[in-house]
Amino acid sequence: MTTLTEHQRVVIIMTLLAISVFLTYYFHAVLMLGTVFSHFFYIPIILTALWWEKRSVPVAIFLGGLVVVSSLLYRPDLLTLNDYGRALMFVVIAFVVASLSEQLKGREQVVKRQRDLMQRYLDVAGVLFAVIGTDHTVRLVNRHGCELLGYREEELLGKDWFDTVVPGALREARRRAFDEAIARKAALPGQREHPVVTRNGDELILAWKDTVLTGDDGRPTGIIGSGADITDRIRAEEGLREAHDEANLYLDIMTHDINNANAVALGYADLLETTLGAGKEREMIRKLRAGVDRSIEIIQNVTTIRRLHSHETATKPVDLDAVVRAEIAHHPGARIVYRGEPVGVMADDLLSEVFANLIGNSVKFGDPGVEIAIRVEESGDQVEVSIEDTGPGVPDAVKPTLFARFAPGKNSRSGKGLGLYITRTLIERYGGRVWVDDRVPGRPECGAAFRFTLHRSGRRQKPPAPPATPTACPLVTARS
Repeated sequence: MTTLTEHQRVVIIMTLLAISVFLTYYFHAVLMLGTVFSHFFYIPIILTALWWEKRSVPVAIFLGGLVVVSSLLYRPDLLTLNDYGRALMFVVIAFVVASLSEQLKGREQVVKRQRDLMQRYLDVAGVLFAVIGTDHTVRLVNRHGCELLGYREEELLGKDWFDTVVPGALREARRRAFDEAIARKAALPGQREHPVVTRNGDELILAWKDTVLTGDDGRPTGIIGSGADITDRIRAEEGLREAHDEANLYLDIMTHDINNANAVALGYADLLETTLGAGKEREMIRKLRAGVDRSIEIIQNVTTIRRLHSHETATKPVDLDAVVRAEIAHHPGARIVYRGEPVGVMADDLLSEVFANLIGNSVKFGDPGVEIAIRVEESGDQVEVSIEDTGPGVPDAVKPTLFARFAPGKNSRSGKGLGLYITRTLIERYGGRVWVDDRVPGRPECGAAFRFTLHRSGRRQKPPAPPATPTACPLVTARS
């Protein structure tokens, strides 16, 4: 009845009132009865109260008066207190139903305002919102969802979600997943990719997240889901992956060819060194080898950075002592002091690059007679590693930015700081930190001490030795 127009309601009430007048006349004047028929009067009274609230009171008064007046005119001997009571009951029923109708309409207005407010919130959202009932039909969809899918709201409401917007190849699997979520009263956690098909047949990828809706009795009533269109992002990522793979191919080719060229250059440098005499020629050979070594270092740094950015952080127990001794073996001509014991740390296969950069840094920037000490000290669940040298040291002004990418070095022979940047990146990847100190506190001219921490794995080997506090520039010693 709520779909009736105002005119149709008026016609119905007038018809019912006319019938009421006829029944009153027929029962009183023709049949000479005064009971039963008046129960029909409740119908127009209740309908008027439901449709127009307190306008039902005049209708009730009219019908009650009709009963009393008709009895007085046609059969006054039949008029009893029951007739007056019935007339009064018409008015009471009109008041009660009108009051209930007002309360019901008030609550409906509150619900409607809340629903409209929620709908406005959903409409201004930049993602698709949809409520899908347990019967798989669309119960609610916001404006952005309609625009995204290419439908009008009325074209989606009541339609099967899976038959309408889910790609055919995924339809049954997604329907089963939906039913399983309803059965266990919990949707899948997190956000996932959710392909949908628009009205035009285009396939979009949504970043989808949903949750199960339940009623007051705790039973599932459907699922509310939200999805942001990430189609362009996914396609861009695929394009970037292709470009990344192609760039890696070119880098692999360049690295291979440059390494081959460096190997040839080093071979000829060795041949020249055996044929040339001492003096200026040998100095030129030394500079040639230094340039090739620099090229090899750059290639190695680029390769390390690629490995850093192409793998997820996954640490594992690593034998620190073995890594240190292997790197020392790569510098047979260097004066390196190291007395270590086996200790495990949490790192990965790139830990050797840290020692390659720091030991190589001390060798490259120190004097020909530079001495290097490698110290390993355990403290609780951490291991502190120090690589100290008797080189020129690091000025205080340079220390804060020494590990930044492309930061200037500590002397004219410094490169672009890429090796130290890689060192910091790796140590932070392992959950530690790295810094530079004076080998002798307060005496930068006595050399530098590069220190970093790692998380220990396994049992602690031995307590750390107390640090020395020399005042001069002593030779390096090592402790473990």
